[in-house]
Amino acid sequence: MKNNIIIFGYGLGISRALAYRFGQEGYIVGLVARNKEKLEEQVLELQLANIDAHFFCSDLSKTEEIPKLIHEIKNQFGEIKNIHWNAFHDIEGDLLTINPSDLTKSFHLRVSSYIATVQACLNDLKNNQGSILSTNGVFALDLNEIDMIAQEYAALSIAVASQYKTTNLLAHSLKNLQVYIGQVIVNGFVEGTSGAENKLYTIAPEAVADQFWELHQQKDRTTVLCGRALKAA
Repeated sequence: MKNNIIIFGYGLGISRALAYRFGQEGYIVGLVARNKEKLEEQVLELQLANIDAHFFCSDLSKTEEIPKLIHEIKNQFGEIKNIHWNAFHDIEGDLLTINPSDLTKSFHLRVSSYIATVQACLNDLKNNQGSILSTNGVFALDLNEIDMIAQEYAALSIAVASQYKTTNLLAHSLKNLQVYIGQVIVNGFVEGTSGAENKLYTIAPEAVADQFWELHQQKDRTTVLCGRALKAA
């Protein structure tokens, strides 16, 4: 049976580039997002590029529905062999003005839903020695140079830092189970996304997808930095 990858939180940036990258390597691709119309368009586009793609509509913030979603995916794919976590609820605001409920939503999707999805897919991932690939941002890193800039995005920074820590802890927990986990820290705005207009430094989504493919193939490190917008080393 062909290899596959399920992309949780599919959009028109990094996850789209990843779908093409893995699809062109012969992987069957599953797309998970909320908007059925957009998913139908993206699956058709991928299929026209000779990529075997399927979509599943789901609101990943509803963790209680994730087991049902995974069951639906397994009915289509058999076993889930690899996953890409790209779901997020990004928010702006400093810690003195942010609505705490907005922070909870962001944290919930980046951490709670992420963990719930890994748990639901774990048996399949173990059976196939699969990969868990996670997209994250440079504000996750705890460096003074970054924190100075990240103050106005402090709420976002807390959420991505939590996802970063979650991924690192999962890497330790999954090591003996022969399940690989890796994350790409995106250091810049992604070309073609709404936040990238008129920005001085942007990153091609294909470059990030290539980093994910390399991590998936080599499985020799947990974290890689992509881009040079901020000094992060």
